[in-house]
Amino acid sequence: MESAVLATVVFLQAIQTRLLTYTSPAAREREIYFSCARNLANAQFQLADAELTQRLWQDVSDRDLDVDRVLNLMYGCWDQHDAEAMTDADEAYLQRGQADDSSVDTSSPGIFEHC
Repeated sequence: MESAVLATVVFLQAIQTRLLTYTSPAAREREIYFSCARNLANAQFQLADAELTQRLWQDVSDRDLDVDRVLNLMYGCWDQHDAEAMTDADEAYLQRGQADDSSVDTSSPGIFEHC
């Protein structure tokens, strides 16, 4: 009987922890980018494994991730395991992207619009 009560308490604690832990979609997306950048930096810079690097870049492509954002995280941080540095680099990149988007003039056709 005592073990059943203990198992129930452990189960309820696990459910409570799971339900009370919320991760926003933006945070989940950021963690995907961080993970990809960490894995790629490890494959390219530490392991020098061309095959693994190619597979990881294919994963980035399959997930339809922003390649420039991944590159920024790879080359914009000295240590991809430093969460604060990665966050700073990512926020700077995203702000630059928003500034670039707002400065784009969409009123006139682009150079290749006739193609």
